[in-house]
Amino acid sequence: MNSLPVSIGNEIKRIRKQKKMTQKELCEGICSQAEISKIENGRNSPTIDLLQQIAKRLRIPMSMLFRDQYKSEQFRECDRLLNGLFRSQQFDELMNQIEQIRSRSTVKEILLLLKYFEIVCNERTKKVDFRTSISQLVRLTDTAEVWFESPQMYLRIKMAIANFYFENKQFVHSENVYEEILNLNFDTIELKKTRIKIMYNHAQQLSFQKNYEKGLNVVATGIKESLALDDASFLGHFYFQRGYFTKKTNGDIKDVKRDFTLSYSMFKAFEMPSYEQLVIDSHEEFLLYRF
Repeated sequence: MNSLPVSIGNEIKRIRKQKKMTQKELCEGICSQAEISKIENGRNSPTIDLLQQIAKRLRIPMSMLFRDQYKSEQFRECDRLLNGLFRSQQFDELMNQIEQIRSRSTVKEILLLLKYFEIVCNERTKKVDFRTSISQLVRLTDTAEVWFESPQMYLRIKMAIANFYFENKQFVHSENVYEEILNLNFDTIELKKTRIKIMYNHAQQLSFQKNYEKGLNVVATGIKESLALDDASFLGHFYFQRGYFTKKTNGDIKDVKRDFTLSYSMFKAFEMPSYEQLVIDSHEEFLLYRF
């Protein structure tokens, strides 16, 4: 999740906002506002000298700027453990681990993670119905502090809500959640990359709903933002989706062939054989070439 520059940038931003300072007030006499913006977004790694000046302006010990990194490492370890148990459907052990971690952790983000897994686990094991689970998840995001303190957890919770609605054929409600999420202010590189993943998931659901026109719009935005970030993580998937949506809306066959070929080429280049084979198995007749 967080690299050290991203972690430091997040902490500077959090403390600055907590102290109701603008970027201009923080950087005055220290560096440019553009530099502060890049640091807060995780794009630039500040020097120790610059960190000392920033900490002095914020009136905090410099060590405070590194606290978030330690918490992030703890969070990653918990998330890796719990996510592995959830994926393998070891729900009893998952609940046991939740209680053990809860008894020894005071980190807000980790406690939020535990509550999240507890809710989705209870829904999967049918101890709680999906409507009650959604209500419980909504309550977790009711305060503004959640988006401010842990935007990744906020987005994960909102995505779980959208998925519960979708799985239970409440498509209008699912769409409303996606629209709410995608209208948020994704103001860091990390969050912008998360937004790209959310758009991919949104397009997948639109495909199942056979809402191909809207799917095309979502995919177009996903491709545009991926290219702007120089992030190819989902480009192959987006080209595949665009080819599929274009085909379903009776678009130009040349565009369909272009997109499926681009998708196949990217999966080949990034050594993603299962996805490469998916293109071949499902749309080989549209490929302009094969390696």
